[in-house]
Amino acid sequence: MAVELTHTPTCRLCGLGPLRPRLTFRAPAAGLSGDFHLVSCDDCGTFQVNPHPGPKITQSYFVRPELWGESRDPDGRPVNPFQRAETKLKEYQSYVTALVPLLPERGLIVDVGAGAGLTLSLLPTGLPLLAVEPNPKAAEAIRAKGLDVLRDFAENLNFASGHLGALILNQTLDHLPRPDLFLGRALNWLTPGGLILISGLINPFSWPAKVYGPKHRLWSPFHQIYPPLPAVRRILRAYGFEIIRVWRPYFETPFGGALNLAKASLKLIGAAFKKPKFAVSPPWPGNVYTVLARKTLLLTPLPVAATPKTATLGHVS
Repeated sequence: MAVELTHTPTCRLCGLGPLRPRLTFRAPAAGLSGDFHLVSCDDCGTFQVNPHPGPKITQSYFVRPELWGESRDPDGRPVNPFQRAETKLKEYQSYVTALVPLLPERGLIVDVGAGAGLTLSLLPTGLPLLAVEPNPKAAEAIRAKGLDVLRDFAENLNFASGHLGALILNQTLDHLPRPDLFLGRALNWLTPGGLILISGLINPFSWPAKVYGPKHRLWSPFHQIYPPLPAVRRILRAYGFEIIRVWRPYFETPFGGALNLAKASLKLIGAAFKKPKFAVSPPWPGNVYTVLARKTLLLTPLPVAATPKTATLGHVS
């Protein structure tokens, strides 16, 4: 399917630039035809798809029920997304273990892009929790876990100033049309000392990304930004967040382990000498990372008037 693309003149993470052409890739697995271009910001180093599918196309993709049906991974293996979510138990448990002792005394915990609700289900009972997930099949799985769920997109959210104790972005920030603006709003939503957990960020400078070029397994027109860790550190600090911890969760995922790493190393070495034409890059320790940060800029929340159309979200389904 051909779509009308949207051009963004400046970086969608730092707001600066200029933007330098990097490579061109195709995305048949996303159901989109034609070429997509990756550019990088000369100021912060973030890669981004530009021009890119606009919010309307992106949102219509993520609500498709078939995304939570049987599919195939980049290597052609059959995948059940609900079973795949459960294989991330070890990874998500490590995030929860770090998050819980740092939670402020009050505030709603919101998981945006909650998927099947795994992260929230690992938190202690009795905490005020809200899942935000636009996909109907995933939202149904969240409700089955006894969790409150709001079917909406991150860019449509609005909370009262200082209302959140923690904001979890599960593989979500890099899909947003303006992640920079979202982080500014998130700072206002969080109570002083509130936490933000951003998982699944994709490193554009990993070895597989360099060796495989357009055949890197993680390029997608719906991953609108690919920020290197220094860029994320910089933008979070600029918005008043203190970086607490960084994970590179390869060994906590089903793709990890010494044997898988050895196989991936041989594949990468072979590809480095002969540019791959058909095979996609393997999973790798430096491909993705997760960041936990705490709001430290403001001792008290911004006034409610600073957030237009402010609303306090409670029990919804």
